[in-house]
Amino acid sequence: MGFGPAVSLTEQIAEHLGSQIISGALQPLDRIQELKVAGELGVSRGSVREALLILESRHLVEIVPRRGAVVSRLEASEIANFSELFTGLLASLFRKLAAVAKGATGQDGLRIAMHQIEHAVESQDVEQLFDGQREFIEAGLMVLNNYYLSAVIRGLIPAGLRLAHLVAMHPDFDPRDSLRYHQALLQAIGAGDEAHVGQLVSSFGRRQGRLA
Repeated sequence: MGFGPAVSLTEQIAEHLGSQIISGALQPLDRIQELKVAGELGVSRGSVREALLILESRHLVEIVPRRGAVVSRLEASEIANFSELFTGLLASLFRKLAAVAKGATGQDGLRIAMHQIEHAVESQDVEQLFDGQREFIEAGLMVLNNYYLSAVIRGLIPAGLRLAHLVAMHPDFDPRDSLRYHQALLQAIGAGDEAHVGQLVSSFGRRQGRLA
């Protein structure tokens, strides 16, 4: 696998390792050996070390003294805590969006992401579904333009995607649930119904947490 300078080399390494953690190819508490990764990717150990710091900030690895980097744990209590926090942040985001977006043209990005989710469900493409969910959140952040809320949510999105992959492994997982949720959420945002937005996000988040 080749890495070039078009995007930051460190960021490319972080994305590569992060995708392995999110997908489950790297399991909780797996050790990530800097020298091994550097040799496999043909990059310097320093670049790998910097990438691991990025992944630590995204809550995908833990850097343990005298042991190095390990994939962060996914115990039931940690899943519950993360799900509660992330759901609360998303509820805040979309409620704020509903307050300012009623009748606004800024919803174009949300609609584009909605089409991606629809196509993913039709084609039964789970990875595209997750991409669509991420784009829906990003579109909301772009409209709201709240620096601090955006920074916190973007920092947690990788862990949120990891949770989504766990949910997809559950026998009760149905991609159509995500489609119905986003359709209802888009409608509630467009109507400026902040209370209903909060209810939708909280309900969907609780279900995701239970399935994970």
